[in-house]
Formats: sequence, C-alpha cells, structure tokens
Amino acid sequence: MNGSGHRRARRWEVIAGAALLLFALGWTATIWLTVPAGYGVGPRAFPLWLGVALAVLSALLLARGLLGSDEDESEEEDGGPAATTPRRLGMVLAVCGIISAYGLLMPRLGFVLATMVTVAATLALVLGERRPLVVGGMALGLALGAWFAFGRILGAYMPHGSWLPDF
Repeated sequence: MNGSGHRRARRWEVIAGAALLLFALGWTATIWLTVPAGYGVGPRAFPLWLGVALAVLSALLLARGLLGSDEDESEEEDGGPAATTPRRLGMVLAVCGIISAYGLLMPRLGFVLATMVTVAATLALVLGERRPLVVGGMALGLALGAWFAFGRILGAYMPHGSWLPDF
C-alpha cells in the first residue's frame, strides 16, 4: 500500500474513533444522569459499562489512528482503505443506531429481550454474521448470561418491559 493509502486509513481511524468516542461519552453521561444507581449493582450498571467499553475501544481506535505508522497498516483484500470507507461509515452508524435503539427498547421490551435484539442486530448488521444458530445462540446466551450474572448473582434490578411486563 502506498503512503497516501496509509494516511487515508489512519484518517479514517481518527474520524471513526473520535465520532464513536463522542457518542460513547454522550451515552455514558446520559445513563449516569438519568438512570438511578440503586444499591450495589443497580439498573444503570450494564448500560453504563456498555458506554465505558465503547469509550475505551473508541479511544484505542483514535490512538491507533493518531499514533500508527505505515508499517502497522496492511492492504485490505478489497482494494485498500479508500474502497471500504462507505462500509466503515455504515458500521459506525449502525453501532450508534443499535446502541440508541437499545436505550429506547429497554423500558419497552425489558432487559432480556432488548439485549437479545441488540446482540442479534450487532452481529448481523455490524459484523455481517448470517448463520442463524450463531446469531441466535449468541443473542440468547449473552442476554441470559448477563441477566443471570447481574440479576441473580449480583442482585441488580433487571427492568421488565412495558410491552411484555411478565418478561
């Protein structure tokens, strides 16, 4: 890959990292200010940790873009970084949309169903996973695992949905 391809790749990492970091900080601040803390691990723990994880990963992407060298880059199969910019932009927008939808769905569907939808959407839309058993297994496993860990073991309140109050 030539030098300009490396610069485009780093520039993309800086733009995507900065955009996702701003989104993550906004998400985290909104959760901190609007969701009650509760005792111990409360209802805001999981969405807050989600925002913090996105902020950390975004900061790493931003740092890689700012500090990366030409030797760190490798040419992508489909023609290099310039050819994948629309796909990358779609992935960034999908992550922002999915996380926003998660916040909107949580009070309506409840923790378990909203988490399942979020995991399935992330796997399918962002990562391109098409195998139904993988998508379904990951969605069900992560949602029930988080519900068990936070709700049962740690005793955190896990919201029930207003659309399906028994779930």
